[in-house]
Amino acid sequence: MEESEGQLRDWHRPRDLLPDGFETVLGADSALHETVDRIMFGTDLSLVPALDR
Repeated sequence: MEESEGQLRDWHRPRDLLPDGFETVLGADSALHETVDRIMFGTDLSLVPALDR
């Protein structure tokens, strides 16, 4: 079943975040390296050794 653009717009709620502050909003002005850093440190992936391929 396909939804129309109008239906999707009706369902959208700005800043509809999960409770308890579980989500982090990354702004459109966030540079790529800043976004990657936030994800890596926020998920503790920065502690995982890099693969040598």
